[in-house]
Amino acid sequence: MSWLGNCMVRPEASWVTTARSAATSASSIRISTDLRAPSMSLSSFKRSALGLFGGLALALGSGALQADSRLPLVVLDSADQQGQLSEQRARLEAATAVPELAFRTPAGRAEVSLLTMYSAQQGSWPFEPFVHNGLFRAIAGYQNQHPRAVVIQGGSISLQQLHAQLNNERILSRHEGGYLLHYPLMIDPDAALLIEGTQLHLHSYSGTALINRGLLSLRQASLIGYSDGRPHATDRPYRPFLMNWAGSRLRIEDSQLERLGYNEHLSRGVTSARSTQQAASVAPVQMLISGSRFEDMSVGLDLTQTLARVTGNHFSDMQQYALDASGSRLLVKGNRIEDVRNISAIRVSGRSLGRLENNRIFRASKSAIELSALDGNLIVRDNQIGASAGYGLLLRDMTPATGLLIEDNLIGNSRLSAIDGAGLHQVSIIGNRIIGTPEYAISIRNSEAGSGPLRLTGNHLERIGKAMIRVQGMHNLVLGANDYRANPVQQNLLIGDLLPFQAPLLDMTLRQGRLVELELERVSLLPAEG
Repeated sequence: MSWLGNCMVRPEASWVTTARSAATSASSIRISTDLRAPSMSLSSFKRSALGLFGGLALALGSGALQADSRLPLVVLDSADQQGQLSEQRARLEAATAVPELAFRTPAGRAEVSLLTMYSAQQGSWPFEPFVHNGLFRAIAGYQNQHPRAVVIQGGSISLQQLHAQLNNERILSRHEGGYLLHYPLMIDPDAALLIEGTQLHLHSYSGTALINRGLLSLRQASLIGYSDGRPHATDRPYRPFLMNWAGSRLRIEDSQLERLGYNEHLSRGVTSARSTQQAASVAPVQMLISGSRFEDMSVGLDLTQTLARVTGNHFSDMQQYALDASGSRLLVKGNRIEDVRNISAIRVSGRSLGRLENNRIFRASKSAIELSALDGNLIVRDNQIGASAGYGLLLRDMTPATGLLIEDNLIGNSRLSAIDGAGLHQVSIIGNRIIGTPEYAISIRNSEAGSGPLRLTGNHLERIGKAMIRVQGMHNLVLGANDYRANPVQQNLLIGDLLPFQAPLLDMTLRQGRLVELELERVSLLPAEG
């Protein structure tokens, strides 16, 4: 059965069992992990486990451990399944590919002017982020007039050229070897601002922010929020931000961004979105972010309807997310993320697709990677995840059409389960190393039945406090070639809907080395919230 195929929920999916009576015969098979004892080798574990299975087979009869009509187990051809998986992986990789991005710089020297800002008049939608938190009042207080913004139009201009052309220290002044911007600045769709080899500080007291509708390019540069200690005229503490509207392009290469963003709509750091006033034909925001450092921000990248390549960056000391993406197409590769406070390091939601690959994510306050309400294909592969205060991977409420591949990740020392899922349908969890959690290695529990398949193959599970794998509410599963490193004390390896079939599943997958499909007519369900 293809894990990328269409899913149909069976009518009998509403049946709920306590699993108490159904699991009686198998519940005596317990092989636990004692975190204080040395782990057993796989061969020793197999001998110990299969000794227990042999006793159960004698009790149930010689046919108890065979895949026959009395058990919903089917032995699959490994070579055939590997071929199907390779084809499915290739299709998924094609579906999640993110194109290379190349940005053309507008020709000619840009014009610079001052534009009066309005909060509610026709055409004022680019200034929507300033409507909140009394920002218009703060801007007017600094400017001693109705708020105005610097506007760049019709060509390209460097920061040095902009300073010379404005020739007004109250708007753009020299500061610490770079420049300090005191006015909001907007880049029109036909224009570009080039910040290269210098620093641009954004003054928080005067309500400064950047609004990008064209091209903003930072190369070997710094973009830094600046406060001189004066009390703000805003309703709440304010920090400058960078807002990118649909149709804009943002390039950040070998640069540094610090002290940007606060917890307000469209103002959380480097943000992108499509205004309701923009036509659907306007292209999504395009971002090329590479080799850069993001420090002390509310959110590093807050993306909506964005095409983004985020590679080789370092995110640290984020208040909420390093990356929060909805409805976007993403390549997030080779980044280091650490010390994200309050929420998860990466969240992907909505009609998004792409790849999260080869990232190192440490010490997230919630989960390292959170996928929620996802309606699109996603690959999570070759990531190193450590010391999450919550889950390693948190998976919630995928649509039946979503194809999710979680492959070759290392997840260590999460405070809660390494992989925790609910509301899932098609998921492949393949070849991951999960080490050191007091909870479950993999826990999938649905409140509404998912048709599957849920593929759990080739995973290495070690030093797990509770059961290795817990599954509820999934009709079709494929298991095999998992490496359970356990110690001989009380612990079930497979629980939930797998518990009644634990003995034959472990015999077939461990002793016989088979790949096994489990097809369940009836499944237990997690009670729905509310």
